[in-house]
Amino acid sequence: MTILTPKDVDDIKSAMEELAPFTEEPITYRTYTGMTEGDPVHGIPAESTYTNTAETAMTRNLSAEEVQKSGGYYILGDMEFTIRREVKPEYEDRIIYGGLTWKPKKIDKTFLGEVLWWEVKAGRE
Repeated sequence: MTILTPKDVDDIKSAMEELAPFTEEPITYRTYTGMTEGDPVHGIPAESTYTNTAETAMTRNLSAEEVQKSGGYYILGDMEFTIRREVKPEYEDRIIYGGLTWKPKKIDKTFLGEVLWWEVKAGRE
């Protein structure tokens, strides 16, 4: 059994970074920061607030098989975003890609001594 050293993990991260321009597409990652108060007297609803960050991600549509096996949780057109980021994505966050806003449905991590990237399966908002 071989154990990965911190240098091995750094080499993997470096290789991913070198490949990024060829495998990743630009996204806007919207980190949820809270809600505005709104004004019920004037009919102004409370709204979510976000901090936008320009990032890149590998993107793919979920396969028909994944959608079928999900029992209705996913629908055709849902996507998976593989994002290299330090901070864990949250379900309140949003992703802007292809002019559409995507809401996370499932968040997984790829862990190899430390988190290398996050896989976010998301549906249109």
